[in-house]
Amino acid sequence: MSTDEAKRDANLRTVEKAFELISTGRSDEVGGLVTEDLYFELPYGPGRKPVEVRGKDAFLETNAQTWPNFKRFALEITDVHRLLDPDKLILEYRSDGEIISTGKPYLNRYVGIFGFRDGEICEWHEFHNPDVPAWSFTPDS
Repeated sequence: MSTDEAKRDANLRTVEKAFELISTGRSDEVGGLVTEDLYFELPYGPGRKPVEVRGKDAFLETNAQTWPNFKRFALEITDVHRLLDPDKLILEYRSDGEIISTGKPYLNRYVGIFGFRDGEICEWHEFHNPDVPAWSFTPDS
């Protein structure tokens, strides 16, 4: 196995571990997998407004505010696109969750672009269907 391929595999395992931690309610432990200067982006955040989070501490705080809204939440990788740069990955994944306040399911699909430095996630750009959270978080009349 080439050095680049080994690096790609190790980087994929890092994201798999992050998703496992998020999916088992241990999102606070994801901090051990990201760089201090992590850049996290949701181009279609709440209200379809872009969200940019800079730094590990801000990312962990965002997670601490997000995950208590879910009764359950899990992420599953469905496809991996390996790039020429071994420190970049494009992943397709899906979520399966339930919102506490509405009891509605949260089922979404994502494309994530990940960058790595020294085996840690330094960039995370997440594209998802913004209609899913809008519906899931809105109580029925």
